[in-house]
Amino acid sequence: MFLAAFFHSCLLLLSSAFAVTGNESFNVVIEGRSNTIESYQKRAELKLARSTNFCRGFYLPEKIGAWGCEPVGSGKMKCTSKYKCGLINKTFSRVTESKRIRLELKKVPTDKRPFSMHVSKKSLRTPSKRHYVREVNRKRQQAYNSQKAIIKRQVKERANKIKLEMTEYDEFSKLEEELAIERTQSGHSVSKNKVDNLSSNDLEEDQSQLKEDLTGIIYRMERTESNSGDEEIIRISKGVKGDKEIPMRRKLKLLAFSGAMTQVQDVNDNTVATFDLAWTPRFKYSDKWAFRGRLGGHFISVEPLDGFDSETFLVYELGAEAEYTLFDDGYYLSAGLGFQSWGSTAGGTFTAVSIGGGYHFEFNKLKIFDRVFASYTAIGNEASNKELKIGLGVSF
Repeated sequence: MFLAAFFHSCLLLLSSAFAVTGNESFNVVIEGRSNTIESYQKRAELKLARSTNFCRGFYLPEKIGAWGCEPVGSGKMKCTSKYKCGLINKTFSRVTESKRIRLELKKVPTDKRPFSMHVSKKSLRTPSKRHYVREVNRKRQQAYNSQKAIIKRQVKERANKIKLEMTEYDEFSKLEEELAIERTQSGHSVSKNKVDNLSSNDLEEDQSQLKEDLTGIIYRMERTESNSGDEEIIRISKGVKGDKEIPMRRKLKLLAFSGAMTQVQDVNDNTVATFDLAWTPRFKYSDKWAFRGRLGGHFISVEPLDGFDSETFLVYELGAEAEYTLFDDGYYLSAGLGFQSWGSTAGGTFTAVSIGGGYHFEFNKLKIFDRVFASYTAIGNEASNKELKIGLGVSF
């Protein structure tokens, strides 16, 4: 009963999470020879059923409108149909749709010649990080060269100004000599030192400004994950001098689950193997720390007391754990605390302390798998049971 209600809730969450994707419609336009246009239509439908470029996860393209065609001259015809991302079920999947369309394709005149096809929906492609890194470096170099040219021009203008002042000073000195104006040595030194200090101070100021302005130009690449977890959204932003690094946004992921092969052992070295399922929502607090909840369970079959028959019952667990990421990479360590409820004749509720570790993938593998992990759990019951889990995590 518990597991049935648990998985029913998970399906409802999945359906609500992807409702927006399923409601978005898009157009498909093809163009080909008029006498075999039905063959082109079926070939286009088959391409969409097999493609993962427009609908991913638990969705695939579903036709919601009939083909509308009109002649475009020279024995050709242009046809348009409307599609949406439909939720996969028992009778609607990539396998069933491909099989159905291939059977329909055999019933129409076959034409293997190429035809044009256009889809209005933007293709779901994972962006290339190398492209954005090159773009960041290019913009940084452009800004550096531009700022350097401006400061060099300012330095040249100030140097010309100082040179002009020195020329005027020399001309004034010659004029004084010609007019036989008595000049004191102190006056001459003060004027000359003033010009020398002006030249020195201006050049130091220019060099300091050049260093500060060029090091103050900051282009950063801000990286976030898409809702499905299998894409990376990269945004290039320009900062100013003194900015700190762009903080990572805290993120809560509710649609996260795990499955693990579990070995349960007691104080008498009796062991039993089973399969564990759990709902594991995760809150990423920072680059290093994350917190994960756990609600799950597994069936085991043991002899609860000496002399009694073997009994199969459900063990379910409620708890939480903290994750610490190592080396700025996907490797992490975890520690958790929770409670286990054993549904056997001699069962009860006991504390459960766990430690473990694993690896978070940068992007979901096969669209849904986000991590691999292993954990060790000690149960505070009379039999001192211990559990070793090795499994996979999924998220949507």
